[in-house]
Amino acid sequence: MSSNNLSILSKVSAADIIHDPYPHIVIENALDETLFQELFESLPPEKLVLDGREKKNTWFDYPACKVVNNSEITPLWQAFFRYHTSPEFYLELLEIFGGTLRNLHPSIEKKLGKPLEESVVAMRPGGRQDRLAENADISMECQFYVNYTTQQRAVRGPHVDRPSELFAALLYFRSPDDDSKGGDLVVSKAKQPDTLYPSSSSIHVDHAPMEINESRVTPTGTGHYQANTLVLFLNSPKSIHSVSSRTATGIARRHINFCCDLNFDLFSIEKPMRENFKEKLEDTPVIWRLAKWL
Repeated sequence: MSSNNLSILSKVSAADIIHDPYPHIVIENALDETLFQELFESLPPEKLVLDGREKKNTWFDYPACKVVNNSEITPLWQAFFRYHTSPEFYLELLEIFGGTLRNLHPSIEKKLGKPLEESVVAMRPGGRQDRLAENADISMECQFYVNYTTQQRAVRGPHVDRPSELFAALLYFRSPDDDSKGGDLVVSKAKQPDTLYPSSSSIHVDHAPMEINESRVTPTGTGHYQANTLVLFLNSPKSIHSVSSRTATGIARRHINFCCDLNFDLFSIEKPMRENFKEKLEDTPVIWRLAKWL
């Protein structure tokens, strides 16, 4: 367990890892209650997270590289973001998940060219648009997230995350005034693994970017959208998850998103022929309009 009370892993040990269908944890009351309340009460306004974008029924993020340079954000939040994009947090993660990570990806250190603990770690320099930090093996990210559901909708169906991602985590900051239902993270597995996995290091998706038809998976667990609950999973082809349908509300779904990227892929994505054809067309300027129509 961590000695840093800012850490989302301060109450987590290896015994908390759920290994089926893939390594993940669901921790209620993840942060000290006093700390959580102070963070909640000093959340930046939604307008700041929107960052000039038009508000609509989708999600918006605001990355660590902007947080740590924005004087409108409290020093406590800036310290929280700095810690969760630091080498110290990465090593803390390895203390708990290192053995499980090596079992999940036996060739990861060979691809890395060094032990996991010797990785060069840095904050992602440009958020979603610039994921890899220069000269770093591990690029860490921490983001404010808001997600609007003014009309009932499925937030996101079953999918896997990008293959370069090592882990992902969410810490929920649900408002006590939020009486909506849904918005939970749903852990799922393949109904027929042979049809979904061409090999142990690849997955066949149904739609771009990495979406899987709901009929092909079955839910196995849920991380409920409730204040101060942490959901974290190690990324792999088996790490299928979704966000359940949320009822209409004027209150944004808010959480902090944590992730990190390697400078190589842990597995491969096999897309339908139609998607591959579309990508090839998009690389041909003369007929890019046809690609968009498809």
